Amino acid sequence: MPVASIGPQDDGYPTFLRPPSGFIIYIEAKPGISRLPLGTMTFNSDPGDPGVLPDLQTVVSRPLGNGSLRVCDEGPSPPIGGVPATVPRMFTGTQAVANAVNDLSCRFDSRSSTMQACTRDSFGNYGFTNAGAAVQFCTSPGVGTELAFPFGDTIVCARVRDVAGQPGQPSCIAVRVLP
Repeated sequence: MPVASIGPQDDGYPTFLRPPSGFIIYIEAKPGISRLPLGTMTFNSDPGDPGVLPDLQTVVSRPLGNGSLRVCDEGPSPPIGGVPATVPRMFTGTQAVANAVNDLSCRFDSRSSTMQACTRDSFGNYGFTNAGAAVQFCTSPGVGTELAFPFGDTIVCARVRDVAGQPGQPSCIAVRVLP
């Protein structure tokens, strides 16, 4: 079940009060000005080309988990690491930014059908939460301790490209973790 925002944060972003881990982040998108279908790739990394990015592009203002610089690291050995912050919050420019974008975006799965949604309505039925959404991306299996949010506010920003590679406008939220 989606959790309601507790209101705007100082920067005006909707704020969600959450524990450090144990929840799902979902991102929904609909076609933009081009009206082209949305891309669904969540990992597209080239260590030699900072312009290579996935269709889902996500960044955070503060490190998650241990802030590991390894891109999309998977277990069991060494332990799964976290995600570094991207300051300032931007989606392109350097290899470090491309790595951070890929590192968080690869933790999501894409769902192009409401029957595959990771969210449920008040009746317990699976479905997208926003009218017109064509795709939903969900952290899979969820935000575990490897992606634990630090105490305080962390800004999470995302944008999605269409199949022609044109990114949509970014949207941001604040995740607030209280001590």
